[in-house]
This record gives sequence, C-alpha cells and structure tokens, in this order.
Amino acid sequence: MNEIYLLVGGEATRLQPLSTGVPKALLKVQGEKIIDLIIQRFSKLGNYKFNLICSDKHEKQWIEYKDSSKDDIELLFEKTKLDTAGYIIQNLNSMPDSFYCMNGDLLLDIDLQELIIESTTISNSLIGSIEVEDPTRYGVLQVTEENKVERFIEKPNDDRFGKKISLGLYHLYKKDLQKIVSVLEIPCSFERDVFPKLAEQNLLNTYTAIGKMIDVGTIESYISSHLNGDTNWISPNNVSLSSSANIKNSVVLDNCIIEDEVIIEDSIISDGSVIKSGSVIRNQIIRTNLL
Repeated sequence: MNEIYLLVGGEATRLQPLSTGVPKALLKVQGEKIIDLIIQRFSKLGNYKFNLICSDKHEKQWIEYKDSSKDDIELLFEKTKLDTAGYIIQNLNSMPDSFYCMNGDLLLDIDLQELIIESTTISNSLIGSIEVEDPTRYGVLQVTEENKVERFIEKPNDDRFGKKISLGLYHLYKKDLQKIVSVLEIPCSFERDVFPKLAEQNLLNTYTAIGKMIDVGTIESYISSHLNGDTNWISPNNVSLSSSANIKNSVVLDNCIIEDEVIIEDSIISDGSVIKSGSVIRNQIIRTNLL
C-alpha cells in the first residue's frame, strides 16, 4: 500500500470569515470538501493510506471528518506548530521507506498518474513542479538538463533561472532524509530547509507537470476554483435567489437568501447568509450567521 501524508494544518486566514473555525482543507469547492477532492484523485489511481497531519486546534472537526469517511485515514495531530516538514522530520524513524507528501489545500489539474509513475523510476526523492508565466512571484527551482534540482531561488527578478515552481506534491525516500536530518531543526520547512539540503546532496529530482495548480487561499483563487468559465457559481442546495439580483464573478454557498435588487461582484457569500434587499457587495466575504 502507498502512503501519503497530507499537510492540513492550515487555517486560510485570508478567507475569514468564511474560514473562521474551519481548517482550510475542510472548506468546500463546488459543494465538495477540498480534502475529499484530493483523496478522490489518489484513490482512483491505487490503494493509498491517507495520513492527515493536523493541528490539534481543529481536533474535533477532524475526528468528525474521519468518522464520516469511508477512506483509510489516520489523523496525526501537532501539539505545537512544527512548520510544513516538522512532523515528518520529528517522526522520521517511524516513517515508511518511501511516501508521498502533499499540501492539503491544493487543487491540481494535472496528469497525476504520470507524476506517480515518474516518481517510481528514480532512486532519490522527487518534488513535483509546474511552469508559470511570472516566476518572480514564487520560489523557483533551478534545474539541470537531467531534472536534478540544483538550488532554490526565492522570488527572482526575472526568469533567468527558469519558470519552474513547486507543485506542493512530493515523493520522499526516508534514506535521503536520514542523510540530512542531523542539520535540521524543528520547526522545519520543506521549502526553506529540507529541499535545499537535499539539493546540496544531489538527492532531489523534479518532474514538471503540465496543467494548473490552485491554492485555494485567497478570495480570488477561491472564486476561480468554482467558475470553470462560468460568470458565477450558485449552490444548488437551498439557495433562494431573487430574479432581480445581479451576481457577477462570485460564489454563493448553501442555504443562502439573496433578496431583491442585490448586486454582488467578486465576492463570496458564505453558507446560510441572508443578503437584504438593495445591498451592494463588492470584493467581500460575507457570513451573516457567524456567532
């Protein structure tokens, strides 16, 4: 059985109040939880055990999620903030010989099977990558012709180092991590600590996927993840929408009431919200039922 560790401790602070009290990976996109969309993709390709590295701040929500799921899920709780790689490095001795690891708040529209196949053809660790138009917004992977990662360039001024950025999906060998663990400290980041050290030891390859990656962490990306070319997305679940309402480039979630002559643009209307007649909402996240 393949094992995958999903990093689901994030809180989506930029999506408050939609995300208030809710782990980022439990937010919904087109009616389905982000974590379920990720698990479904992997389950179609093989037999996986899903290890969710969670914050104990959200222990109740994650236990409820596991109890309602039919998938093979184990919950691993962090008592303190360990950063993206901290839990794995701290518990390296108990990790499997090889495993996948992925940020639990990403939606990937790529050929996932090709990446998985590629990861099994090489003998050292692999970081998935994707090319972007503007690499100056990201940390860039400088890569050899043999797809070895040489180093990481944080937000370069231009594209002289290429356009490859991390896909947030990795295949890691315990034997590789054991070679660098002595120079790592907890808290520990994959991006800032683990991967640069693996690259220094010539232990890190990349596979560049074709497609797109959405980090559903801002109002713009959350809306974009719903649209698929449409002008807006309105939940089919118990939404009362006045015929005189004008909605553009926005998301309206379950159980909402949108009254007469309402204008909503570039916004998110959270579950159970009531938008009164004549309201004008632009570039906002509205949650009227927040206690």
